[in-house]
Amino acid sequence: MKNVISKSFEIKDYMLDNTVMNGFWMNLIDREKLTTEVVYSPSETASFNVDETERLVTKITKKCDHFKSQLPENVNCEVVFKDFEDMKYSANDDEIQFDSKELDEIRVIYRFCVGYHI
Repeated sequence: MKNVISKSFEIKDYMLDNTVMNGFWMNLIDREKLTTEVVYSPSETASFNVDETERLVTKITKKCDHFKSQLPENVNCEVVFKDFEDMKYSANDDEIQFDSKELDEIRVIYRFCVGYHI
């Protein structure tokens, strides 16, 4: 079992329909931790309404699940929603509960970490 992160995703893998990326930063903390910060903004309006925000949060959690499915078993993926008081979702968890709101942008951090199992 490998104990390092050896796969990364391209910027296009983080894109979502009807959004533009106003920020994209990858930070390799060490060979076992990688974070990707993304700022999603609406492509055609000034802000995401409540329904769009809810839809995008769901799409982002599904994207996290997809990333996890492409990684070795011992590499975990989670996403932190900065605009929802650092609400966290770990890949393949149950659906998260939150109060949707109108937002000018959605800021998230995808975290990839090697997990050790003894």
